[in-house]
Amino acid sequence: MSSPAFNIRRYGPSSNVDQHAFAQWVVPLRGELAFELEGRGARLDRLQGAFVAPMAGHAQAAGEDDRFLIVDCPAALFDDDTLDRLRRQPVLALPAPVRAMAQRVGATARSQMDAATVQRELPTLLQAFSLSGSATRLQAVCARVERSPGEAWPVERMAAAVGVSASRLHALFREAFALSPQTWLSASRLRWARARLADSDNAIADIAQHAGYSEQSALTRALRREWGMTPAEYRRRHRPVQ
Repeated sequence: MSSPAFNIRRYGPSSNVDQHAFAQWVVPLRGELAFELEGRGARLDRLQGAFVAPMAGHAQAAGEDDRFLIVDCPAALFDDDTLDRLRRQPVLALPAPVRAMAQRVGATARSQMDAATVQRELPTLLQAFSLSGSATRLQAVCARVERSPGEAWPVERMAAAVGVSASRLHALFREAFALSPQTWLSASRLRWARARLADSDNAIADIAQHAGYSEQSALTRALRREWGMTPAEYRRRHRPVQ
């Protein structure tokens, strides 16, 4: 492709593995996306998106009402270091400016954005994940938490992983994500629990424990507050189609 493109898309309950020669950003607007990239699974939502490197195999599944901003970019827009960094860590915590940009674009009635919109909004995305982006130095610790959200993650541990003080970590998270570290951790734990509810037969109490909740009722309260349903209801709605 010769120029970037912004599209609003919906996905069905399953898809075949796809590959393309251009890079692609996946930014959820509404709902969530079960995403597989190069054989690794992830769950994307309003706080977590993904970068698909050129020729990386990927597949996805979503509900019919879920919506996503898909940004196609020529590989030439990226320097080698940035492309390599994003290829190695493709699942990304979404900075607040990117979330705001996606909501602006998603508020239009069009499924494909015009060239003026692309030219205006693309720099926000590229800057957010550049070496100087406000969230770049936090992505590694976010990925560590995402892999093991059930571990104890006091602010001091997260701060040590970044190499800053606890107070500085709070400031960095506020600047990058408009969230506190603990709020982001809570979202990560709930995201992990939702994935296990959808793709495993594990007991809900076990999922709650391994996600870092003190008891099953704490998971139930969090899921009801954020998604309006109990764990059992969520599992019934999000089971993959057999």
